[in-house]
Amino acid sequence: MEAASASPSFDAFAWVEEALSSRSGDASALAPLVPQLALRSQTLAQTLHSSLQHVSLSGPALQTRLQTLQQAATPLSRRLDAVQEACASGSVSTASSAASDQDLRHLVTLHEAKRRLQSCSQALVEAARWGRNVRACFAAVEDPTLLSHALKGDSSKVKGRTGDSDAADNLAERVREMQTSLEVLKELPGAWDRKQTMERLCAQIEAAVQPRLATKLREDDLGDVAPLRWCLDVLGSVDRAHLLREEFGKARPAHVHRVWYSYTDEMQTEPDNKDDNAGEIFGNWLENFYTDVLRMLQRESRSARELFGADMVASVLLDLLHSTFEPLTKSFRDRLVHSSPSGSDFKLARLLHCFRATRGFASQTVQLFRSLETDLGVNLTGNDATTSAEGIRHIIFEPYRLYFTEYARFTSDALTDALLRLVPAFNAKNRSEEAEFEEEGQDSADVAPLEDFSQRLEEASEAVWELIDESLQQCYEFTGGAAFPEAVEAIGTAVQQFTLALSSTIPAIRKYCKAEPASPVEGATGGSLVASPDWSRFHASLALLKACGVLEAQLCTLDGRVRIRMREQLAQFLGEKSGSSSPRSRRKKSHDGTGISLVDLVDPTKLVAAVSKSWLRSEDPTRQSQFHQFEMELLDHSGSAGFDTPASRVPSATLLDEAQRAVWSWTKEVQLLTYDTVFLPITRGLETLPTNENWRKVPDEALGDLPTFSMLPQDYITMVADLLLSLLPQLEPFAESSSLESAFVASRGAQEVCVQGEWNRLGQLLHLSPAELATCQRIFGSDGKTAFTESAPTATATEFVDLWTGAVASGTLAAFLRTVCSIPLLSDMGAQQLAADLGYFHNVLSAVGGEGSFIIDDLRRALEMDVQAHIHHAEELRADQEDSEKQALAKINDCIAAMRQRALERHRLSTSSGSAAISSQFT
Repeated sequence: MEAASASPSFDAFAWVEEALSSRSGDASALAPLVPQLALRSQTLAQTLHSSLQHVSLSGPALQTRLQTLQQAATPLSRRLDAVQEACASGSVSTASSAASDQDLRHLVTLHEAKRRLQSCSQALVEAARWGRNVRACFAAVEDPTLLSHALKGDSSKVKGRTGDSDAADNLAERVREMQTSLEVLKELPGAWDRKQTMERLCAQIEAAVQPRLATKLREDDLGDVAPLRWCLDVLGSVDRAHLLREEFGKARPAHVHRVWYSYTDEMQTEPDNKDDNAGEIFGNWLENFYTDVLRMLQRESRSARELFGADMVASVLLDLLHSTFEPLTKSFRDRLVHSSPSGSDFKLARLLHCFRATRGFASQTVQLFRSLETDLGVNLTGNDATTSAEGIRHIIFEPYRLYFTEYARFTSDALTDALLRLVPAFNAKNRSEEAEFEEEGQDSADVAPLEDFSQRLEEASEAVWELIDESLQQCYEFTGGAAFPEAVEAIGTAVQQFTLALSSTIPAIRKYCKAEPASPVEGATGGSLVASPDWSRFHASLALLKACGVLEAQLCTLDGRVRIRMREQLAQFLGEKSGSSSPRSRRKKSHDGTGISLVDLVDPTKLVAAVSKSWLRSEDPTRQSQFHQFEMELLDHSGSAGFDTPASRVPSATLLDEAQRAVWSWTKEVQLLTYDTVFLPITRGLETLPTNENWRKVPDEALGDLPTFSMLPQDYITMVADLLLSLLPQLEPFAESSSLESAFVASRGAQEVCVQGEWNRLGQLLHLSPAELATCQRIFGSDGKTAFTESAPTATATEFVDLWTGAVASGTLAAFLRTVCSIPLLSDMGAQQLAADLGYFHNVLSAVGGEGSFIIDDLRRALEMDVQAHIHHAEELRADQEDSEKQALAKINDCIAAMRQRALERHRLSTSSGSAAISSQFT
């Protein structure tokens, strides 16, 4: 029934009859509806009664009005009938028609005369009004007292000059009347003079009102805005209403500008402020300054509403924001770089401290604009909200835009300074020497300089990567992720400078370790053999190598951690809630230039992202492409094997790869240092090998056919063997310590780094091709048993020992071959001696992992041949052009066979010259 009764055509009786018929006359189901129907019946009866009573009362009045209308229409009906009869009648006389025409012309003439008289009357009225208004307006404008009192709102105080005061109060109305009069009188003589008078009056009004207006607007408290409304009305009458809004925006921030510039005076009067905390002082002061600005905006929003109207409040506040911060932009940037009178350098932490204050102020400003609707009844349309959001974003954060544009430079400089302060200094002077001057009984034992340097470097490495991690977090806080590519670039540059500073200590460390390539050897005189290396220096270099491994391992750990975090942050920056977005849609989001509203800026994270996106869109296309490439690699290829490498015993960085390359450059120098502490004594022992007199020895003819005994290895080769074999027990204790993992990480590629130079020198001497040179290096190469086993979960002590012994043995083999090939002459006895040395050296190489030394084996067999057989052997090797191994052996054998050939020819010449001398004596 409720649904049916809602219809305006509802018939209750018909509905009841239909309900009874559907129930075969059973009214029991309809019994509950009886009270409702009774109530509706009573309501309907009352309504009908009221309607009939109203009709009975209003009926006579309606009838009277109809009779009045009928009586008024009767004369009109008669006139229409007469006009119809006149138009229908065609028998009107010519005389009466001429009279009617003449009457009509007279009527038109009279009407025109009446119109002209009315026009003249109006012109006279307007001319009189013009004159009165001109006198009154000029009197008001030219009297400074009247304008001053009008601006103060107390014109009633001007005694005895009520008319003049009224003229000042009604100045805008009189100017509008003058403009009306000017339009009415424009066709009459004197129009040009009147126009000039009007222009002069407008100029005088503007000149008189504007300075007084500026003075009024610069008052700290405007109070009653009625005088300002009078100014707005007056300036609006001369089409200069915009001057008040412009002056309002310029003048009202005067107080906060004074507060801003008072900071410089305050800092100059407080010389106790140090540069270290000057940035924090300015950041705290900036928060208070923003509080003053916010109070000013809240106060002026009410004044703007009373003065300009509710619809103009948002735009006026935006102008006020622009006028407040635009003049301070340069000063703001200067204070971010130099926050004290002494001019401290730029620091990213100080920038972020200030940025947090600015971000908080921007959020409060957004809330202020959103509260305009509720507190002041301002109706912000969608366009107004978007314009306000864009204005807040642009105006408030403009001082920071420079640091976004040049983020890589500012960050790399600041980060480089911070990292360079962590570089430990190397002091080669042993501290125990300084302890001699201290009191007796004091413990003078101290850490050796290089071990101390390694320990401090290991301690500094953790601080280095904490700074790097903090730098990336600061980048996200400042840019929301928009400057991640520049942050990574800055990290690479800063770490490179850090490692270069570490590399600058290498010459002093080499001098301390006696590992300078061109340095004279202590204890070596007149070609005597070099003593064994100082194994304590070798152990110290291993400790430094371990510190390099710690540095690189911590870098790779940080890389994996920040890569995951940056992925989430970048997805949040692009507005992604899942990983389903395609690269094209993400790029569209990052470069979308559509406006944002105030609601989008409530969240501080979204606020920073919105600001950074606007900055990024205004950057050059190259930087935008770099950002797109970075986010595509980080978000799209993050799951590929090339980006997220699984846990490996040899860690690698994919995001901070430039930083890892910089660390690796330093590690290679430490590898060379560690290698040279053992290898350089070996090379110094081999330096005398080419000048050894044993290579030129010939059999003594006086001995005749006495039997010869097996030759023993010479001292130089036994010294080399002792050094190589003693390397094993020096490495094993270190390999079994807890330092193994870090040292193993820093030892990768040691053979290529340390040995390659010596093999290249051999290749230049013998003109070996790259393939031939690689074949020679294969004896201790990466495919041997000393190679890294990537599938193994951890490094083993055996692998570490084999790696370094193999590297030193490989370099020793190259140096030995080079010095052997530098022998000028090799006699048969010298060849036998060299074969004995090679046999001994072969055994030593086998002990340190060089079992497959095919070069030593071949040379030893060739030296046991005579010269011609040796030459033939070299030719046979050279015949196989496809085998790099045989070609390398052929060149080495050619070199040694040539030595033997030269020695043989020299022996023949000396023998023939001796025979000739003997024969000449007998003759």
